[in-house]
Amino acid sequence: MAENRTKKVSDIEQSIRQFPGPYVGYVKNPTDVNRMGRLFVHIPALHGAYDEGAKKQSAQTVPCSYCSPFAGQTPLQDTSKDPKKFSNTQKSYGFWMIPPDINTKVLVMFANGNVNDAYWIGCVFDDYMNNMTPGKASSQNFVDDNEQIKYSADFSSVPVAEAQRKAESSDVAPNTRAREDTKFTVRPVHVPETDTLVSQGLITDDIRGITSSSARRETPSQVFGISTPGPIDFEGQKTIKRESINRHGKIYNDSDNEFDFNNVAHSRLGGNTFVMDDGTPKLREGNTDVTAIKDELIRLRTRSGAQLLLHNTEGIVYIINNDGTAWMEFSKNGKIDIYAKDSVSIHTENDFNLRAERDLNMEAGRNVNIKATGQNTGDKLVNSTPSATTGRVRIESAANTELFIGSDGLIKAGSNVKAFTGKDFLVNTDPTNSGEIHFNTDGKVTTSVLTALATYDITDSDTTKSITKRVPTNEPYREHENKPAATEPSFTDREQPDQRFLG
Repeated sequence: MAENRTKKVSDIEQSIRQFPGPYVGYVKNPTDVNRMGRLFVHIPALHGAYDEGAKKQSAQTVPCSYCSPFAGQTPLQDTSKDPKKFSNTQKSYGFWMIPPDINTKVLVMFANGNVNDAYWIGCVFDDYMNNMTPGKASSQNFVDDNEQIKYSADFSSVPVAEAQRKAESSDVAPNTRAREDTKFTVRPVHVPETDTLVSQGLITDDIRGITSSSARRETPSQVFGISTPGPIDFEGQKTIKRESINRHGKIYNDSDNEFDFNNVAHSRLGGNTFVMDDGTPKLREGNTDVTAIKDELIRLRTRSGAQLLLHNTEGIVYIINNDGTAWMEFSKNGKIDIYAKDSVSIHTENDFNLRAERDLNMEAGRNVNIKATGQNTGDKLVNSTPSATTGRVRIESAANTELFIGSDGLIKAGSNVKAFTGKDFLVNTDPTNSGEIHFNTDGKVTTSVLTALATYDITDSDTTKSITKRVPTNEPYREHENKPAATEPSFTDREQPDQRFLG
């Protein structure tokens, strides 16, 4: 070990001049004070074996700059010295990925064979450590820990993490080739992802919730995408030992801006994912179409569960927020479903047009309020008395119009109330309740009118039945036209028209 630590820099420089790379190295420090993505990398071919106990560990690493596949900035010569002018300052752009964690395998190149001009040009997956990439795939082969045993009892498939490479019987050293046997295929539950899908109501939905999008689903892989590491898990693996290694760079205490040795974490919560899945030939249950492709989709999902799903196989577009309190879906057949636990607000500065070629159904659990202020004349909003041509409410029907009032009814007009009929105008009260008709001005009510009205049949209203035919709820929503595999089909509003509105 002493020989490795005392290896002359000149020998390393000579090796680099003869062979500039690429070299295989391992990240030992991802912290760059300049915030440019520089890594400190140990290269066994140049430095020998790494000595964790060495006092001067920097002698065992090479500072390597980040080499992005695309980056740039506007020309410096076209800028000014005025610090306040946006138009004359430089603008940066490009592809940026967070530096990898400690002990990640990377490839390093030395430009022009110069030891001081090193770049890390890519990262290498350890064997079998790509199950969570890029979509945090679900599996039926999972194991609960003692605190989360609930998952095995309630669900047959849940999102899983990477298999534990350190088994109780035998430890597997990092960055070594290991056989993928049983202990590497049984995976622990990905607790944050599973809990999120449970709270959203999507944990049993294999379309909108759990996913098969993993680099390990088939070979050659049909899954493409990016997954970020996610924030540090302070409640997962942590230690209060002062000599412990911080695996994710320095963690500062906001109160004194110093390194907090009481919050050293070695784990992450899992991050955001962007998946472009070309699908798998595995058919859905009951599907006889041999040309069908399952799970062909594009999915953007945050760590907390908000997602935008473009599902080519199912033909849907689906959007949901973190907690599942609001979602929207565009179905293959042209149906749009919207659910909001709180409210839906729409405002337009011009006209709002709503038309249905069939029924238009509206229902409120409390009140229905409709008002025309008459204050918008042309393009200008005015605070004045409505004109004769504004503030109108018009209701028109081609057939019968029925109005049912459960309690008192009131019509109030600031001027005249006019009623025109093609024949009789009939008014009556329930004689069993001693109902009377009163006019505050002179008028006549004939017996013939009352008799004729008594024989008039008015269809009773069923107040217990909703007039709406399709009401999106929180997930799981049974009326999705694209059903999860385990959900029995149910009717849609097109298949079951409401007979009350057919005339």
